[in-house]
Amino acid sequence: MSFPELANAYPRISARVGQLVDLNVDFLHAGVLADPYAIRYVEIYKTQVLPHNKVAVIPILDPDDVNYPAPVFQEYTMTEEGACGTEPTGPISMVPGKYHLPFTVPSDFASPDVYFDVWYYYPTNPCESITGCDLDSSENAAKLLKCCHRFWVYPDEWLCSDKLQTIRFGFEPLDQKFFTPEFRPLEVGLMPLPLYDYNFNLVNPMIPFLQPTINVRTQHNELLISDEPCRIGIRQGSYRSNPWVIQYDLDTTRFLKGTYSYNIKLTLPDGTSRVSRQFIFTIQ
Repeated sequence: MSFPELANAYPRISARVGQLVDLNVDFLHAGVLADPYAIRYVEIYKTQVLPHNKVAVIPILDPDDVNYPAPVFQEYTMTEEGACGTEPTGPISMVPGKYHLPFTVPSDFASPDVYFDVWYYYPTNPCESITGCDLDSSENAAKLLKCCHRFWVYPDEWLCSDKLQTIRFGFEPLDQKFFTPEFRPLEVGLMPLPLYDYNFNLVNPMIPFLQPTINVRTQHNELLISDEPCRIGIRQGSYRSNPWVIQYDLDTTRFLKGTYSYNIKLTLPDGTSRVSRQFIFTIQ
């Protein structure tokens, strides 16, 4: 991510009280990333999106303000540097539809708990060709669209290790076949062991803060991807004891058609690591 403000932000799956969380949202129109005309405000709710559960409202600057969409950031790409590290050769390019709200979780937020961020926006200009139109009038407010997302907040606690119990994980590959030119997550199920009988209070608080990476090799053991970062996500369906997955966005256009092997490495908060066995995926 290109934003200095978000360099140390936690992702949605592992926000901490008193720390910065990156509330990222992609806006799409007809399946294509696109910028809405104006994001107006973001509401934060605790546990459920109900009026009495609203805990914060973040207003967004007007679209004609030079600093719009502050305090939200739009993602951008940097141009290549000139020769010998001189200034970039071209302008910064904004990425359509990709936005991030750096939100500092207040110290009085209850945790652990799930929170919802609801984004209100105008897809098009409701005041276009209307003289004296108020963007935030009650008539225009009825035209606002909204999208709802979740993030998980945990206590900002120290973790202690006495080396008395060894934390063990099992890995379950959930994706094997890809079809070029797909760009979709490769998911690996993450299971604390022994399944259904592990120390819940010891293991679960640290799972959102694991640091997973992936290595990908050819059938001839040539290393193609080395320690690229993955993320912790939630598995679809009813998995009460092992709902976690490791996600890696696999861009099949980076590979030739064929079969590849990969493994996952987990770095735990105490500095130790766990490595999965070799799995395979095929690109057709």
